[in-house]
Amino acid sequence: MVPIYPEIKPNFSDLIDTNDGHRIYLERTGREGGIPVIFLHGGPGSSTNANHRRYFDPKFFDIVLFDQRGCGQSLPKGSTKNNTTWHLIQDINLIRKTLGLNQKAVIFGGSWGSALALAYAAEHGEAVETLVLRGIFLGSREEVAWFTDGLKRFMPAAHKELMWDSSGDLVSHYYERVNSTDRLIANEACRRWLDYEMQSMMLGSENINKTGQDKTEVSDGELARAQVQLHYLKHYCFFKKGELLEKAASIKNSAILVQGGMDMICPPFTAHRLHEVLPESKLKVIGSGGHGAWNSKIAEALADEMELLKKRLQANHGY
Repeated sequence: MVPIYPEIKPNFSDLIDTNDGHRIYLERTGREGGIPVIFLHGGPGSSTNANHRRYFDPKFFDIVLFDQRGCGQSLPKGSTKNNTTWHLIQDINLIRKTLGLNQKAVIFGGSWGSALALAYAAEHGEAVETLVLRGIFLGSREEVAWFTDGLKRFMPAAHKELMWDSSGDLVSHYYERVNSTDRLIANEACRRWLDYEMQSMMLGSENINKTGQDKTEVSDGELARAQVQLHYLKHYCFFKKGELLEKAASIKNSAILVQGGMDMICPPFTAHRLHEVLPESKLKVIGSGGHGAWNSKIAEALADEMELLKKRLQANHGY
């Protein structure tokens, strides 16, 4: 792991009520009254963790992390009711209101978090200072098909395991099974799905063919992650065909795009497409970088870009 900023504990954490059946885990770290930075985790279905605070200088940034609906420490775990991209955008505004964040915020997101950040900026650009995006994902049909089918060219054994008893639409197949009332069926589907995801993130490493986890032992948190992820992928993250790229063209905010040249989950092609339509964007491709945010070269690039951004904000805002 690349040591960016030291580990730091939150100043504040709580569950906030969305008033439509969800309670969102929220935490605040760093300098209250500083430039807000809102971290959007990936997945969909993943969660925040302590390392996510370490991208940001706590003496300068007011660091806000939250677990999206159904994810991580948010409740109820795995709930997909009232859980769409547009609900998450509302939640970001609810969080801003709850914390009294009246100034523009840096929106920082990777993978699915980059798509959510773009969707937020397209709707609420006036509330955004700048976008910092990693491993660009747009929630398109082509990207979902690449993950479930295209990657078999690079990891055929893992894809064969994923096929299980399916001969058709893998997302629908797994969506049905992880939501089965038979926990044994749900557990097996969850483990196969998450094993495939993990192996795809490890493409290029020496451990790519390592599977070896018991397909029946799955935690509630792992099952919730798979349920939320498949809910979003089944609905193409609630975007119409080509919608997010079209909306991105209207974004006036500056954007920093950090992309791994060897990212097999979110290939560089998507980052280049986004860069072409975002008029105020800077694209930095890390040739040997993969998908993971804590890949050393990706983490170093993000740290460098955050330091440059901090200096620019210091000059502009007098902090």
